[in-house]
Amino acid sequence: MSELPVIDRETFSRYAGLSLPRHVAYPMPTWWHDVDASQAAQLRALSLNATSPRDLSLYLHLPFCEHMCLFCGCNRTIVRKDGRSGPGRVKRYLDAIIEEMRLRSQDIGLLNGKRRAVRQIHWGGGTPTYLDCDQIRKVHGATARLFDIASDAEVSIEVDPRVTSLEQLRVLHEVGFNRVSMGVQDFDPVVQENIGRIQPFEMVKRCVEDARAAGFPSINFDLIYGLPQQTIESVERMIEKTIELMPDRIAFYHYAAIPDRIANQRGLDQSALPDSDAKLTMLLEASVRFAEAGYEFVGLDHFALPDERLAQAMRTGQINRTFQGMTTGSELDLFGFGCSSISILPRTMYLQNEHDVNAYTEKMESGIDPATRGKALTEDDAVRQAALMQLYCRAKIDPDRLHNETGVDFQSYFASECRRIKRLIDDGLVERTGNEGIQLTHPLGRVLMRNVAAVFDGYLHEEAPWTGMKQTFSASA
Repeated sequence: MSELPVIDRETFSRYAGLSLPRHVAYPMPTWWHDVDASQAAQLRALSLNATSPRDLSLYLHLPFCEHMCLFCGCNRTIVRKDGRSGPGRVKRYLDAIIEEMRLRSQDIGLLNGKRRAVRQIHWGGGTPTYLDCDQIRKVHGATARLFDIASDAEVSIEVDPRVTSLEQLRVLHEVGFNRVSMGVQDFDPVVQENIGRIQPFEMVKRCVEDARAAGFPSINFDLIYGLPQQTIESVERMIEKTIELMPDRIAFYHYAAIPDRIANQRGLDQSALPDSDAKLTMLLEASVRFAEAGYEFVGLDHFALPDERLAQAMRTGQINRTFQGMTTGSELDLFGFGCSSISILPRTMYLQNEHDVNAYTEKMESGIDPATRGKALTEDDAVRQAALMQLYCRAKIDPDRLHNETGVDFQSYFASECRRIKRLIDDGLVERTGNEGIQLTHPLGRVLMRNVAAVFDGYLHEEAPWTGMKQTFSASA
């Protein structure tokens, strides 16, 4: 084990394990509302009303998987490729998502008669490499015809090393993808057996080598700590093997155990979850070891090599936090396509599609808008969203930057929050900055970021940072 930073574990234990949001959105979807087609159209139109219209980011949700992973909390549907109905079901869905893109390209894709530049595309799932090479060409080809993809756009896809071939990777790179995000989770055979995802180290290594050979300049690993059967020693081995393969970017996610809401998680041995103190050691170990290997710590749970786009975005202040994790492109209008996909206009609105894959497909085939939930942000929502984005992305709230983004004075607008934050300052989570802002301490404030963020969440009660929200969010920490 590396020499870890000194941390007050008694203070950590008092704050850890509370049910609090991770703020991949603000307000969180808990406070969104149902929308009809007219309201959805009005929310999308806000993208065209800005005084300085933003470029675009596109997200495509491809939900199909062949097997169920017990830890997974994503919106996915299991479709066996050798099943009788599988091919037709997939084709209908792909036709639907292409039709949705066609419809949206006619409104949000155009501005003053010109197509808006797409700076970012991401395919998530599910398992996007469930698609074969012809289907990959079909979907991305339609995207390229309907939207104006910038030559320097970041075009990324989530891949499962168990089902991704060299041929698929070559086709992906050929049509314009330049980053792959591999679902690795853990290398330990016992953990893999427990979570239902057998994926030996050599399989992942081969996928990395294939991606490099196909020409991908950026590879990301999604890792998870806090899984059943994980130990500090097994996570240390996971970190060592990750550094051996040296991906360009690492997402070191904390496992959110919410079996009461995610049915497949009930198949896991909840008694084998590591406790909060062990998980703290896992995170600190990762932070130290990845830093020693040359990675920069980005946001809450990401690491990137210095010349990778995410690290560059961190340094230039162009980093963003969404349902995709930490991303580049802080000032892009994000539009989602496919079931459960989410559209985000910064400081303006959220809009989410129908969750069920069959219902989504049927709505698109019937000419019905698939959006079902959303929220137009109030002025207060927009200010708090900007403050929370700074906190999660930059580990601080800078009053000058907040004023430039929203026009508010930090000390006066958040007078009540600044009084309450003193409790967190006294406990060593937060410290004042020279320009009357705040920043998180390292490492205690960084690992308890959710508690600090809760102070600025206008939808939580004032004691939430110290008591949590019962049965609302994941309480694992």
